[in-house]
Amino acid sequence: MDAEGLALLLPPVTLAALVDSWLQEDCPGLNYAALVSGAGPSQAVLWAKSPGVLAGRPFFDAIFTQLNCQVSWFLPEGSKLVPVARVAEVRGPAHSLLLGERVALNTLARCSGIASAAAAAVEAARGAGWTGHVAGTRKTTPGFRLVEKYGLLVGGAASHRYDLGGLVMVKDNHVVAAGGVEKAVRAARQAADFALKVEVECSSLQEAVQAAEAGADLVLLDNFKPKELHPTAAALKAQFPSVAVEASGGITLDNLPQFCGPHIDVISMGMLTQAAPALDFSLKLFAKEAAPVPKIHWS
Repeated sequence: MDAEGLALLLPPVTLAALVDSWLQEDCPGLNYAALVSGAGPSQAVLWAKSPGVLAGRPFFDAIFTQLNCQVSWFLPEGSKLVPVARVAEVRGPAHSLLLGERVALNTLARCSGIASAAAAAVEAARGAGWTGHVAGTRKTTPGFRLVEKYGLLVGGAASHRYDLGGLVMVKDNHVVAAGGVEKAVRAARQAADFALKVEVECSSLQEAVQAAEAGADLVLLDNFKPKELHPTAAALKAQFPSVAVEASGGITLDNLPQFCGPHIDVISMGMLTQAAPALDFSLKLFAKEAAPVPKIHWS
């Protein structure tokens, strides 16, 4: 999907509510610095100072729209950033521009970092000749899930279920609580009805077969080492070719190719949202038309 079109997934009312909460968190009371900057018209350039994938434009726009500022973009969503890159220009009252600066940079940096990690994972999977789905997980930052799930999509990965209502996932603790795989899957199948798929986390081929026999649509082989994963998936597919297999647990960008195989349909990676480093952006005000290029501080 074209990254530019992904903005249509974001409900305007939800965006506005998120922006309100972010700005309220950063400035819940008096903004003393506004007396320093004043309310005169000002302009700033957004610079990208590290390589990666640009993601998060709708959130950046929504923040500054709320503050009566206008954003002009020079690069489309999903662009590959080569530092130092001039990404956008923001214009508006000086105090408003500076009030939104940190919130907007935080959001863009983290969203772009996740998109960059997702893009790297997809590239590694395709490089291994695998055509399945690289996906995220629910291991997201509380209150920031929409941004992080959106970043996965911009990077070319699947977002996986957005929340508990997107898929009936029967995990190991559900199996214990229900009294076994078969009972858990039957209950999940009844709850899912016709509208939702049922996925079951399994720790052995025996559990996977039980789950498939009970009506699971997907089987999650969690924390399997590659040498155990692929034979287990092959054996399950031989009996239940229509059951999809997901691999998860301990998968990183470095070892991802080892988990790619002909019987694996989905590889989910918590590190895409939990461990992706934020990209480095800066917003620099300028008084004249020629905006100074910021220096990069290499660590």
